[in-house]
Amino acid sequence: MTTERSGGLMGLITRLWKRITQPPTRQSSRSHRVTDRDIEAARRVNLIALIESLGYKATWHVSEKAIFSSPLRAENNPSFSVSYYKGRWTWKDWGSGESGDAIKFVELFYGVGFLDGVRKLNNSLSYTTYMPPPQKSNSHDSDKVEWVRNLHKERMTLMTSGDRATIRRYFEEQGVRLYDEMACVMYTHFKEKKSYVAIPITHADNLKGLECREIGGTARKTLGHKTLWVLRRQSSRIMVAESILDALASEIILNDDTLTLCSLNGVGNAEKIGDVLSMLKPREILFALDNDEPGRAAQKIAMKISARYCDRVIALDHHVKAGVKDMHKLITRQPARAARAQ
Repeated sequence: MTTERSGGLMGLITRLWKRITQPPTRQSSRSHRVTDRDIEAARRVNLIALIESLGYKATWHVSEKAIFSSPLRAENNPSFSVSYYKGRWTWKDWGSGESGDAIKFVELFYGVGFLDGVRKLNNSLSYTTYMPPPQKSNSHDSDKVEWVRNLHKERMTLMTSGDRATIRRYFEEQGVRLYDEMACVMYTHFKEKKSYVAIPITHADNLKGLECREIGGTARKTLGHKTLWVLRRQSSRIMVAESILDALASEIILNDDTLTLCSLNGVGNAEKIGDVLSMLKPREILFALDNDEPGRAAQKIAMKISARYCDRVIALDHHVKAGVKDMHKLITRQPARAARAQ
């Protein structure tokens, strides 16, 4: 009896000693417990680097933001935006309306659940995605703005009467008006062998980038930061469209050249509309973004933000009723209206 009890006690002591001194057996990633720290680490994964590692190239990219063709569905016009805000990476698919963080992206891309998404981000993905978070206002961004301002100043100095005539002719061919305060310049890319009309954005007095449109072609590019464009007037009414040509076309369609004009220059900039409205304090805001999925989704977001600044937020449907994509397409289909721009 004493021996059996002693043996049982010794066995218990032996098992307890093994538990204390021997490391636990390695568990699979599926059975590994996910902690709050794991979740936060997953959300800090550099989402731009991750998407690029999957074979998708950004169509536009600054340090903390990028636009891709959606990795989650087929699309022709890139509308998948990625941004870094308050320590986390987030994404928004303006075509489908879906959005989320890095975990949600992995869930949808790989077809896995939340916990497996966290594990995949922390354990299975390349360490190269764990890049330092960007700084929203760093020396690189400042240098970029300074460079594009110097470029614009230089181009303004070198402008000839022939250049001015070429720029004016470009806008006439587009069926819209050119205004001197837009401060457009000619920009030639010698390697591409292309010449562009370069339009200051946000505007000439607060130049952060140049929105460039090819003369005699369809190529477009942005030098510096891709942000909103504003043509400010005394009116307390603002017309918001997706592109600069759309905004200029809108004033002709509405037969009102007193409107302050604004273009997003891309659906990814919809959430920036508040920056403009807080400065202008409008009485009425009119919206006519593109008649496609990304445009409709961006307009919904922008109108919701605008409601914080103004009681009268109106969606125009002239181009929708006509069955065309945007306000500029509408005016180029109607020569009689376009003629009034001359």
